[in-house]
Amino acid sequence: MNLLFILAVIVTIMELFVAFFLIKRQKMAIWQSLYVSLPVIVIVWVVAIMYS
Repeated sequence: MNLLFILAVIVTIMELFVAFFLIKRQKMAIWQSLYVSLPVIVIVWVVAIMYS
């Protein structure tokens, strides 16, 4: 497996933890936490696919 894909998986898991934290601890709505986390996940995966 390519290093970029491994990093993309790690970043995706970490962003899921961030979204969970924002929903539970900061009382943020689900759509707001997705608005924060989803662009990061998409950018990381696009870069991983482009450069592999």
